[in-house]
Amino acid sequence: MIFIFLIALLQPAHLQAPQDPQVAPVPLVPPVPEDPCPGGPCTPQLGDLMLGRASRLSASSTCGLEAPQDYCILGYLQEDQKCFVCDSRVPFSYSQTNSHRIENVIATFHPDWKTKWWQSENGVHQVSIQLDLETLFQFSHLVLTFKSFRPAAMLVERSRDFGRTWKVYRYFAEDCSAHFPAVPSDPASSVDDVVCDGRYSGPEPSTDGEVVLKALDPVFHIEDPYSPNIQDLITVTNLRVNFTRLFTLGDTLLRRRRDPQDPRDPQNPQDPRDPRDPRDPRDPRDPRDPRDKYYYSLYSMVVRGSCFCNGHASLCGPVDGGRGDVFQEPGMVQGRCVCRHHTAGENCERCADFHHDSPWRPGGEAHGADVCRRCDCHGHSDSCHFDPARYRATGGASGGVCDDCRHDRTGPQCERCRDFLYRDPTRAEHDPQACIPCSCPPAGSRAGGLCDPRTGRCSCKQNVDGERCDRCRTGFYGLREDDPDGCRECSCHPLGSVGSCDQLTGACQCERWATGGRCDRCVDGFWGLGSSGSRCSPCDCDTGGARGTSCSPDGQCDCLPNMIGRRCSDPAPGYFLPSLDYFLYEAELAAPLPSRGPAPSTPPPSSSLLNPGVLPQCEQYFRDQGYDFRVSEGRVVLVRRTRSGPRRRRQQRSGIPLDPGQALQLIPRGAAPGQTATWTGLGLVRVLEGAGLRFAVDNLPSSLEYRVLIRYEPESPSDWLASLSVVTVLPGDGGCGGQSAGSQTVTLPGNSRGAVLGSPVCLDAGGQYFLDVVFSRRPSSDGSHILVDSMDLIPSVEPSQDFCSPPDPAPNPAPDASRRSRCVGLAADLDPQDRDRVCDGLVKSVSARVHNGATACRCNVIGSLGPTCSKVGGACECKANVIGRCCDRCAPLTYGFGADGCQRCDCDPRGSASNLCHEVGGQCACRPEVTGRRCDRCQRGLWDFPRCRPCECNGRSEECDGQSGECAQCREHTTGGRCDRCEDGYHGDPMSGRPCQPCLCPDVQSGERFFATSCRYDAQSLSLSCVCMEGHTGPRCDRCSPGFYGDLSVPGARCQECSCNNNIDPADGGACDGVTGRCLHCLHNTTGPRCQHCRPGYYGDAADQGCKECSCDRRGTQVTQCPLGSPCFCDPGTGRCPCRTGAAGHLCAECEDGYWNLDGVSGCQPCGCDPANSVSNVCHKVTGQCPCRPEFGGRQCDECGENHFGNPDLQCVSCDCNLDGTERPACDAETGECRCRRGVAGIFCDECAPGFDSAFPACAACHPCTALWAESVTDVRWAARRMRDLVPRRGDEPPPARRRQRQRIQDIRESLDSLANLTAESRPRVERLEELHLRIRTVKDSVDPNVIRIDPSRLLNTEMDNIQLEAGTLLDRLRTAVPPETNPGPTEPPQELLQEIQDLHGSFMRDEKRLRDAGRALEDSMDTRQDLRHKLGLNGTTRDLEPLESKVHRLSVGHLNRQVCGEPGLEDCSGCGGALCGPGRRKCGGPACDGALPVSQDASETAERTRDRIAQVQSRLQESQTKVSEAQQAAQDTNYRAQVLQDRIHLHNHTMEGEKKKTRELVQRVRVFLTDDLVPPDHIERISRAVLSIPLPGSVDQVQTVIRLIEDLLQNSTGSRPDPRTPEDRTRAVPDLLEEAGRVRKRAENLNVHNILQDVYRAETVQEDANNQLDRASRDRDRTRVLVQQTEDRLEDLESRLQNRRNLLDETERLKTRAGQNAETARDARDTAEDALANAVDTQATLNVVMKQFDDLKQKRQKQKEEDEAGERVKNIVDEAEDMRRTVEDKLSQLGDLETRFRDLDQRKQQKAAQVSELLKVVASLRQEISSRAEGFAVCTS
Repeated sequence: MIFIFLIALLQPAHLQAPQDPQVAPVPLVPPVPEDPCPGGPCTPQLGDLMLGRASRLSASSTCGLEAPQDYCILGYLQEDQKCFVCDSRVPFSYSQTNSHRIENVIATFHPDWKTKWWQSENGVHQVSIQLDLETLFQFSHLVLTFKSFRPAAMLVERSRDFGRTWKVYRYFAEDCSAHFPAVPSDPASSVDDVVCDGRYSGPEPSTDGEVVLKALDPVFHIEDPYSPNIQDLITVTNLRVNFTRLFTLGDTLLRRRRDPQDPRDPQNPQDPRDPRDPRDPRDPRDPRDPRDKYYYSLYSMVVRGSCFCNGHASLCGPVDGGRGDVFQEPGMVQGRCVCRHHTAGENCERCADFHHDSPWRPGGEAHGADVCRRCDCHGHSDSCHFDPARYRATGGASGGVCDDCRHDRTGPQCERCRDFLYRDPTRAEHDPQACIPCSCPPAGSRAGGLCDPRTGRCSCKQNVDGERCDRCRTGFYGLREDDPDGCRECSCHPLGSVGSCDQLTGACQCERWATGGRCDRCVDGFWGLGSSGSRCSPCDCDTGGARGTSCSPDGQCDCLPNMIGRRCSDPAPGYFLPSLDYFLYEAELAAPLPSRGPAPSTPPPSSSLLNPGVLPQCEQYFRDQGYDFRVSEGRVVLVRRTRSGPRRRRQQRSGIPLDPGQALQLIPRGAAPGQTATWTGLGLVRVLEGAGLRFAVDNLPSSLEYRVLIRYEPESPSDWLASLSVVTVLPGDGGCGGQSAGSQTVTLPGNSRGAVLGSPVCLDAGGQYFLDVVFSRRPSSDGSHILVDSMDLIPSVEPSQDFCSPPDPAPNPAPDASRRSRCVGLAADLDPQDRDRVCDGLVKSVSARVHNGATACRCNVIGSLGPTCSKVGGACECKANVIGRCCDRCAPLTYGFGADGCQRCDCDPRGSASNLCHEVGGQCACRPEVTGRRCDRCQRGLWDFPRCRPCECNGRSEECDGQSGECAQCREHTTGGRCDRCEDGYHGDPMSGRPCQPCLCPDVQSGERFFATSCRYDAQSLSLSCVCMEGHTGPRCDRCSPGFYGDLSVPGARCQECSCNNNIDPADGGACDGVTGRCLHCLHNTTGPRCQHCRPGYYGDAADQGCKECSCDRRGTQVTQCPLGSPCFCDPGTGRCPCRTGAAGHLCAECEDGYWNLDGVSGCQPCGCDPANSVSNVCHKVTGQCPCRPEFGGRQCDECGENHFGNPDLQCVSCDCNLDGTERPACDAETGECRCRRGVAGIFCDECAPGFDSAFPACAACHPCTALWAESVTDVRWAARRMRDLVPRRGDEPPPARRRQRQRIQDIRESLDSLANLTAESRPRVERLEELHLRIRTVKDSVDPNVIRIDPSRLLNTEMDNIQLEAGTLLDRLRTAVPPETNPGPTEPPQELLQEIQDLHGSFMRDEKRLRDAGRALEDSMDTRQDLRHKLGLNGTTRDLEPLESKVHRLSVGHLNRQVCGEPGLEDCSGCGGALCGPGRRKCGGPACDGALPVSQDASETAERTRDRIAQVQSRLQESQTKVSEAQQAAQDTNYRAQVLQDRIHLHNHTMEGEKKKTRELVQRVRVFLTDDLVPPDHIERISRAVLSIPLPGSVDQVQTVIRLIEDLLQNSTGSRPDPRTPEDRTRAVPDLLEEAGRVRKRAENLNVHNILQDVYRAETVQEDANNQLDRASRDRDRTRVLVQQTEDRLEDLESRLQNRRNLLDETERLKTRAGQNAETARDARDTAEDALANAVDTQATLNVVMKQFDDLKQKRQKQKEEDEAGERVKNIVDEAEDMRRTVEDKLSQLGDLETRFRDLDQRKQQKAAQVSELLKVVASLRQEISSRAEGFAVCTS
């Protein structure tokens, strides 16, 4: 749809066929073609809106309207006259050519159209031209062709409301910032931007200049041409052109300056002279007012547009309808649209009558036939209107609503009958008699018989149904006429009834479990209906938690205490339901029964659950410490043994003992972490055959039958027997009726862990019972013991109770329901996971029944995390290390029950006798020599935990460090780890019996003049030497060292370091005063008492030895601060120099702003710039040139500038001299007269002088004779022009008396012609040479007058300039967008781009050649016309015209047509056409025509195509630039990765150095260890063997492992005990040691030194390779940077290479090759860096192997051969082994069976560790068992 507007911009003027003036008057309504706009919007023809509207055109200023007015022109013309008269009082005619009214600008295509124009008054700046249209038109573009200079500033405005409001199209100005400062001058970014355009306001050309304005810039793509902003741009009712500023050459300013009171000044409103008075005639050469030369003058004003019809019309007629007898001007664009598509209005802006079924829209393909559809009223209405709501509701199907329907019809389309009528189905829709009355009974129908208007179906009341409304609807009954709803609603409950009620009586039919008249109640045992919103459902009360089976209407059952929920199946918060095995009785808490069999005297040899060697020792230990064992509340408690009476001893003897050998033995057991306990309580009881247990039962809440479950663990697979007898101690509530259980026996299978007695026992609530169980073997069974865990009393569930089966709504008793569900004996199952899910709820029900509801949780407030517990079982959530159902005790191996839970005992197994600790304080049971709560340290006087050896302090201390054994608080002034040496300040040898004496240096240590750290006593010389403190010297340290000071005669004084900031020589004794410390000999250019300042003439940080000489510039520094022969003085801290006035900078090396001439005698001088004529007072620092305003000059801007003149104090006016033709200065500073150089003439020195060649600015001198001929020809020419006034005009017949004079004049003319031909140039040729530039601009005069007078070549040049400007801008943006470092990647093949550019250039050159040929043809045509015009001007008689007429007849119009249009155009106008074609067929040019006009049009189209293709090329260049940027980014990433790799290599090297340093320290420690006299020889031997057995490592991890191993060996060896052997034992061990030393020596000699040397050589080789790789990587990185820089340089030269076609391909290929090389180099650099990193890692792994003992071999590798190095290393190693052997021989006296003892001790230690580990396992097992049992079965109540 966009082409409707674009065609207005691109359609040439000749598309609108001109009308013949002789054609008949224009009809009122033009004939409409059958299909003027098929398949799209209608497009009216474009035309000039100015035609026929002269009366609607007005101008605010026109010359000569009131009286004649003089005006002048600029430059030289062929005539001598330069001033003329404008007389516009009458319209223009060929007899009145001086009239210049505004209607003259309407283009009439007359051959002499340049003879008339519009012109404004002289010197008036503000002038406007306004076109008022009669209606809304569509505007395309505006073309203004000026006769004068184009305005310096102007704007174009539009109005859409007939002039009430105006909007600006565009501003035009040569200097937008000066004339329209608030308007942006940048190119428009959108189609509706208002900007200032500077292309149409320049001084060139001085005439025929054009201003073109397009409503829609074709640069922008128009998405929706009917959008409001686009419609606002292209539709106008008024158009106004405002000229705001005349273009002047500056002479008006000069006139104003010379005569400011001139009344003719345009800015002076007072003009005393009457403008209507005729001016006195003056000589043309006399100077006139400069303002007479400046005015606005228009040849033509073309406003292209068409009538605006919204795409619904292609033809238009007059707005007022017109008259049949009035002729319309041919070509006039009418304003009233001849609408199609069922639209109407002047602009087809609405739908036609009765076409409102669809909305009005602008014409176009998107809507098609959906615009203004015809309404469908079925023949019952003649009018309609559009309803948007209906259109939206129908989805766009219909929006028309018919008005005033007839024939009893209604509805939007009159499609329905009125009320009480319906359409007869036998009649047609449009039949007027189709609506007939309804027939509905009044009892059930509405409104007394209303029916459906289409079907006739009756309209029933709300509760009535049926086609005739004769029955009630479902759910209603009782049809009555007086009921407004017809029937009443049934009252049956919807959930309790079945179906609807009876339609006559309203009776309800109830469901099975509902009852009542309305079926709104449930039967007993069910609930629902009512407000519940549900049907009747069974109560389903829980059989254990509810008191019965009935429930309330809302379903709530009657619950037992502390039971909640609708079914009473859940305990209340804070309560729980005990599990069925809740009544559990632990065997370890039962009382023993007398044994019936012989008790074994010795414990059994083995047990699968207990290590007999562990627990007895633990028990015996605690018994020896005064403790007894007692089991209390499921815990084994240690009780301090006290004296007790016989009764207490009997009670203690009645418990179950822990020690074996008894009939009953307590076996504690705890589960290991992650282990599931299979027992309950603290453990089990080991029962001998025949022994028994008595379980006390006194906590039963209900009288029930209970099944007895015995839990056990067999020690053998044999079966056992258990006999149970119930002894009643205290009867209960009698619920069991006094039944006697008797005695029962049950088999305990060997493959099981539990057994249930066959018959239950009935026990009363509140009673007390003893349940005695005796265990015995079967006769054939083996094994004498069985492990008993516990006894459970499980309530027995009888089948009659039927706990398991849910209640059946239909009574259907099932006696065996519980058996089918396997619910009997539920709690007797040992594995709860095997139970049927159907019986999961039975546990809760039975528990609630047994316990009469829920039981309180009673969670311990201290040990639990909250008051709630689990709903089943009642387990509380315990704190850390707290156990028990109520969280009321600590777990095994923990202590300190409190608010934070319990803490772990954490007894140290090395120092404790057991893992158990005191339950309150947590004290572990320690060994005798160990102490601490955890038994983790030795007692006082012992060290080396856990061995705890006595402190070895040589009797001088009783305390030592518990870890190292180092003595503390040594006496007798001794110190050291063994109190074996004198402390500082004392001397002597306490180990040899010489006591420690104080050092006298010079006083004792406790005195105030002790200046030593220690002293040495020489026993031979009996002299004492002091080791002085820092800063002291002398035998007694009584003097200060050099560089120190102090007055040692004063008590408490010390020698202190001289504070000279390291600026003295420490070895110089006189560097500072020895008493006061004042610095005397300062170094490093410093001074001051502390050398804290820099010397004068120096600056910097004296404390950092950074004093540097001042570098002040003497030219700008103050003279007093720069003495001759010495450096200048500057700020001692910053180095800033003291500058002169006007100087600036840190060194005073430059002038500050506003000053210049640093080299002057007095330094910088003020600029002195003229404040009014300069931009600023900042001048050039060297020349002093001030920044002047454009019209001023001089160093200080106090003179007029180049090419300017005048008084600089007032104003400088531009001379406008052509600088190419002037001398210097270009003009006179006073008068402004241009000073032309030789050979140049003219007011502005812009043309060559006579006698010189016309090629400006060269102006070469002509031959001397040329001047003579030129003078003669000029005289003849002026004479001929004066005589032309005497020649009569054509048609004037002179009287007979003057014919003779005319003949004489003719003879004189022929003589003059002959004289003119003497120069070998005819008069027309001479004139053509003189006026060549004028005729070039009038080339378009020869074009067909029917064509719009727009020079296509000028437009083409403008477009080409714009394209070139845009291309340059894009290239600048591309150059700016390219980053500083680029690396071109793979781009599009440059051959294609080059070929495309070459094709475009070739096409452009061909078009340019055709254009030049057309120009030459036009020049020839113009020459012919000029000759004809000249001949006509010279002939004054009829006889004189005859030769000219013959010449005219010989002129060929066909030849001219051929040159202009391409064909003669005489007979057939179907081809290229021409001027001779008749009306209606006239055209010019065509596809195959080579005339000037088609060539120009082709050139324009080619330029458009070229611009598009250039845009494509630019887009592809942009893509190339993107790829180049990506390549550059890749190169930068490669550089970054290489840098990262290099940093990693440096890091690894640093780590390697650290590991080497650690290795050296380790070797040094080994050496010290080997040479230490206190180290036992066996440790040396063991260390040697361990080191020699270590293989040579091959990686960093292995090296570090070796180092840690050696360190561990050294660490373990430093804690060895002294050798306890006797000298005799040591002597006997000497031969063995000698033999062992020999073996060590052989191993040392067999050491493969060659392999070690090979490893060292390989390590160094790899290191060297890594360094080489790093160097190559660095060089590659540098080369990559160089290549990136070269690539950037290549990109900067991209524009020049594109212009040079011959070198572009080679350069592109080289660039591509170089880019590939760059990429390859980057990849190589990356690979090299990765290899270097890998090699560096390998190198590090290899170099870390090298130890300190091989450093000498590495240093000598480059001087000796490999064999010599190996021999030397072997020799060194042999010597070192020999030294080691000698050291071992020296230690032989200390050797013996120490190694054997160490082995025995280690073996014993392992055994002890195994025992402790086993004990820990047993204790953990006991703890787990106790915790598990306590959680499951402990009872919180008594």
